[in-house]
Amino acid sequence: MNNGKISTRYARALLYSAKEKHSEDKVYIDICLLNKAFSDFPELKHAISSPTIADEDKIKLLTTAVGKNANADTLLFIKFIVQKKREDYMPFIALMYERLYHEEKHIVLSTVTTAVEIPKETANAITSYISKLRNATVELRTKTDSSIIGGFILDIEDNRMDASIKGQLSKLYKYAGH
Repeated sequence: MNNGKISTRYARALLYSAKEKHSEDKVYIDICLLNKAFSDFPELKHAISSPTIADEDKIKLLTTAVGKNANADTLLFIKFIVQKKREDYMPFIALMYERLYHEEKHIVLSTVTTAVEIPKETANAITSYISKLRNATVELRTKTDSSIIGGFILDIEDNRMDASIKGQLSKLYKYAGH
């Protein structure tokens, strides 16, 4: 069985279990924190995959990543995954839970990348525009990347609109035959 199938099955089981207990929103918050920890600290993936680290320590690492206000269902799930020796799949399970949650709640995940931080009003206007465009709730994440020089890059699920100066210069360079 491959990573995708295993991760999807565990993520789906967590979502259904959380829905039965009406805690899917709280579990989602925990899973987002866990995904952020995996993204911010790549060493976490290596640590939980290491056979030299005890299961109790892996559980502590993962529960620390979700924070002290974590939902009981999330904590039980983490313990279950480690006890079943499936901790290698945890980053994939967490990503898949987010995706399944978004599908279930009709949420469109969008990211806007700008050279400088955008004002809250601008973020709200972008959220409103995408919400009308997709007829769905929008979860907008903002990123800053000074290398794009100016403009923005808007990712809406699997679609990208690159209106950055870096992107335009890259296209110009490409069309000039280089």
